[in-house]
Amino acid sequence: MDQDEDLRHWLGRLLDRTEGFESVGFCSNEQDLAAESLSLRPHLILLDTHSAARLAPGTLGRLRKSLAGLYVVLMDLEEGPGYERLAKGAGADGFLCKARVPEALERLRSLLRGRLEQSEVA
Repeated sequence: MDQDEDLRHWLGRLLDRTEGFESVGFCSNEQDLAAESLSLRPHLILLDTHSAARLAPGTLGRLRKSLAGLYVVLMDLEEGPGYERLAKGAGADGFLCKARVPEALERLRSLLRGRLEQSEVA
């Protein structure tokens, strides 16, 4: 979920062109995030920090209960240790600087693979 339509489009194209990823949907608000997530059942949600700050308390927790193995990553143009803490406090699994998304996809793929294997065993 990101307010910036151009960035959503770029991320979707990047994911679609990267082996092991497929962009299944885009959201610009919390209502769409909940509805689309439950409908499309993604394994990964990339969430802008500004959008995450506007989520109602418990939104990510409710999505996790409905979507086994869901991995949530907060993103921002800025980076630093404060953003990692912000991500954890929001209930996300990690943080990613938007400018570093292309380089981080392999790490995300590995983390997702491990998460999905764990959810299949449970």
